Amino acid sequence: MAEVERLANPEKPGSVVKISRRDIAPAVALRSSGGTTISATLIFAALAGIKVFATGGLGGVHRGGELSMDISADLQELARCPVGLVSSGAKSILDIGRTLEYLETLGVPVISYGPSKEFPAFFAPRSGFQVPWNTHSPHTAANILHTQSQLRMNNGALFAVPIPAKFEAAGAEIQLAVDQAVAESETNGISKRGKEATPWLLKRVSELSKGSSLASNIALLENNVRIGGEIAVEYQKLVEEQSCSSDYVTVGFSATSEQSSRPQPLASKKEPLTIENDHASLLVFGAAAVDISANAFEMAPNFASGSTVPGTIAVSLGGVARNIAEASHRVSPKGSVLLVAPIGNDAFGHLLTEGTANFGMRTDGLLLQKNQRTAVCNMIMDSHGGLTTGIADMAILEIEQFQTEAIGMIKRVNPTLVIIDGNCSPEIISTVVKLCTEQGIKVFL
Repeated sequence: MAEVERLANPEKPGSVVKISRRDIAPAVALRSSGGTTISATLIFAALAGIKVFATGGLGGVHRGGELSMDISADLQELARCPVGLVSSGAKSILDIGRTLEYLETLGVPVISYGPSKEFPAFFAPRSGFQVPWNTHSPHTAANILHTQSQLRMNNGALFAVPIPAKFEAAGAEIQLAVDQAVAESETNGISKRGKEATPWLLKRVSELSKGSSLASNIALLENNVRIGGEIAVEYQKLVEEQSCSSDYVTVGFSATSEQSSRPQPLASKKEPLTIENDHASLLVFGAAAVDISANAFEMAPNFASGSTVPGTIAVSLGGVARNIAEASHRVSPKGSVLLVAPIGNDAFGHLLTEGTANFGMRTDGLLLQKNQRTAVCNMIMDSHGGLTTGIADMAILEIEQFQTEAIGMIKRVNPTLVIIDGNCSPEIISTVVKLCTEQGIKVFL
């Protein structure tokens, strides 16, 4: 309570500062109190893993911004932080047209949350500007954010919510107050004082509208928070649904020759995902490999003669077919993408299987080859990240048993499309293409 009272103390107006991105480090270092702007709140939300943030109105390009370059940091931060921002469009004191143009330049998707693509003008439900997308479903809004995450896009998205219908009538009167306040700010010079302009304008609009703007402001904020909460709930459902799918791909191995050459499911705390008739819309055929990258801090002159140098070593999952399958899995219905690749009964095979499982992908197409080495690519990089040399152990792709099992897998799952890794031998590529042609399956090489 003491902290709240200190923030609200009218006797010390300068003790609480407005904090944007540029102010975060100084404010923390100097132990100052402050209120975060949308831009700073987006940063903290992203750091905390919060995917949806609701507010009143977004900052943007100020009127006359083409001359003053007065543009809110909110827009840049929305392009940097993977957070869904729910607001009633941009503040009506701003140049809404130029704000939308700037968001387009930054690559931020703008979605009108309502029955039309009309972008709201804070106090009014319509600004006269159209946006490319609209939805009135929290599930669809959440799916947009989830898809961005799956595609590893690091920008946010703006969901523009019209003011509740009950307060629409007051919008026209408030807009007159906005226009007058903007004109006064240009006359008295407030419009040229940067971050001081917005608080002054909002206060002046409240005075001119005799408090009606404050009531409307509170109403739209409450509405935005409700909608933001609904979107957040739907987003979490999508995350949990994807997490559950990983149980389908928990796999174990045995070194005994009596065991089947296929990976065998281990016991799981959850029921495994069931794929009806084993069907897959997309089958990706080829290499799944473990990539080992060694990056030198500084390449010594005698490195090639057998010495070692300090550096870093990273292990990741790779292989052309596996990479294509993962990317396709991220944007496809659950269980509809199947990677068909050979793996050995070794530590690298375990790593590939568990890593594929962690992505929520199917692993019934990872075909265990007895007494064979899992594909591994070991790359040595110089201090600039350039490839110096490397060794690729991909012999497992040439094993006849794998080729036979892979052909059987294509027949079993009856995919709509087969993508073939170009690193496969000409013989196996020819065999797969011939089979797909006979089966009426589309092929991409």
